[in-house]
Amino acid sequence: MSQVDLNMASSEIAATRKARLDTRGRQSFWSVVIIAPALSALLLFFAGFGLANDSLLKLATINVIAGLGVGLFCGGTGILSLAHISFFGIGAYVASWFTIPPAIKGFLLPSMPFSIQQADWPLWLALVPAVAAAVLVGLLTGMVMRRLRDTAAVIASFGFLIISYLLFIGLKPLTNGKQSLYSIPRDALGWPLILVALVVALIVAYAAKASIAGRNAEATREDEQSARSIGIVSDNSILFLWVVSAAIMGLAGALFVHVVGVAAPSAFYLDKTFALIVMVIIGGYRSLTGAVVGAVIVTFAEEVFKKTEEFLGGFAGQELIGGIIMPQVFGLTALAFSVMILLVLYYRPDGIAGYKEVATLPWVQRRLDGWFGTANSNIAPAHYRVSEAARLKTVDLHKSYGGFVAMSGTNLEVKAGQIVGLIGPNGAGKSTFINVITGNLFATSGSISLNDQDATLWSANKLAKSGMGRTFQNIRVFGSLTVLENVLTAVNVARPELGSVAAEDKARAWLHALNLDAVAQTSAEALAYGDQRRLEIARALALEPDFLLLDEPVAGMNHQETEALTALLRQVVADIGCGILLVEHDLPMVMALCDHIYVVNKGEQIADGTPAEIRANPVVIEAYIGQELDDPH
Repeated sequence: MSQVDLNMASSEIAATRKARLDTRGRQSFWSVVIIAPALSALLLFFAGFGLANDSLLKLATINVIAGLGVGLFCGGTGILSLAHISFFGIGAYVASWFTIPPAIKGFLLPSMPFSIQQADWPLWLALVPAVAAAVLVGLLTGMVMRRLRDTAAVIASFGFLIISYLLFIGLKPLTNGKQSLYSIPRDALGWPLILVALVVALIVAYAAKASIAGRNAEATREDEQSARSIGIVSDNSILFLWVVSAAIMGLAGALFVHVVGVAAPSAFYLDKTFALIVMVIIGGYRSLTGAVVGAVIVTFAEEVFKKTEEFLGGFAGQELIGGIIMPQVFGLTALAFSVMILLVLYYRPDGIAGYKEVATLPWVQRRLDGWFGTANSNIAPAHYRVSEAARLKTVDLHKSYGGFVAMSGTNLEVKAGQIVGLIGPNGAGKSTFINVITGNLFATSGSISLNDQDATLWSANKLAKSGMGRTFQNIRVFGSLTVLENVLTAVNVARPELGSVAAEDKARAWLHALNLDAVAQTSAEALAYGDQRRLEIARALALEPDFLLLDEPVAGMNHQETEALTALLRQVVADIGCGILLVEHDLPMVMALCDHIYVVNKGEQIADGTPAEIRANPVVIEAYIGQELDDPH
């Protein structure tokens, strides 16, 4: 780890920058520019050589739109949703209300309001209420989904799927129940409209993914506790992607029924749900490119499997070689897709396209840099200054779990510009203390004061936004996000007023300050251990905190890395003036670096003082040090 510069002049790293969009914005732009023409060319190829009829090509395009909706939510949040076909069905039914000829509508839906019965809209206009209805239901259901994670979220989405299916059957005045809605004009959907819908869906999906909320959802997917520690409100990000994906699904459903001509409840249930899941798994659920690839593959593969099943069915009952009678073949399509999923999961666990978007391919990136540049000429230095009045203080802090006391009566104070150590043997309660004062745990009793405000009951989100940055004992970076995106998540919280380009400039400045700019576009999980530690610190500093809490930051580092980190922390205090609370077992480092040290043992605070006083304290020596340390000076 080489020397860092927190006060560098912007001119040092501004030479070649001319960007007008941030990195994700450029990648999203080029993804749309590449995918839309490529998919159109593929459709023309199939049509030109007679490999598919018009309806199949339209269904393939609609499946791409639906795949974008499912992929946006599932990939962005890591939550497998079984409910999105419900939004598909809502869009289908609502659009049908406005496009079925009034005479037929009066027969099928006699209880429908007169204004809707008489409506005879063009399809492009009917898409508006269809998408609006999907968004409305998305908002209502999203208020529940935003609070759920993992298995609970999957079960809840499945429950919503069942409820919507039963409503499609039961609300006969609106859906005609199991008798279905028919006479939906198939000629209303022309290629100009479907291609415009495809481009709109691509733009909306990629814009949502590139947004702050989209990036925050991905951070939550990677590590929710770490996301909370930098002030991300995870629930809001999940709700945002849920609603946007619902809108895309509503659009796809409205188009779908104008290809098949019928809206039946069974079309919006388990079979279609399974097909959508197959699409995102095969293509790659963590990228929108994967959703597109999966949708195309599944659509045409399904047609091939069905034709094969029909062909083999023609031999049912006939005698084969050796007197064997050909059995009736059924379920071949589901079986084939199951095998495809197993093969993809075995050979390509992240899907065919992986988690990379098409615009992140090396040859595309080279053109992005040439056309748009790699950064912006007005990059800001990574510098701020903490008020000298900043204070972090705890009074008689307790934390217990039933009868077990993890922390008892801890009194600690950190001032701006001060490095304070917290030491003690394993199990002494140090990490518990850090988790309590950063809002990941709530104290049983006692108080926490941050800049003269009572912060005892503040959440991790609020503490992060109010001047508290932290790292973790076990490194918790957002693994699949790039190094730049890791820091950018914190910049967006600290400086919400910045535009996307300015925020990225600020993030790049922090990377430059900690000598990480060379790996800005590398995924965080690919970094060496020491670089990941620096990335955690860079992300915490990007919050522009008054206080930086470090939980065993040099654990696993060699001597050179430890010395470099020690120099960095000294420089942070000198240049920025923030206070640092250091939890560490490396006693020579603690003694050399800290202005004041607190010692805990078995959950109780047993001593505090200067390094010299702690070094000579017999209680500390007996409980932790074991023998007097030689004076490093």
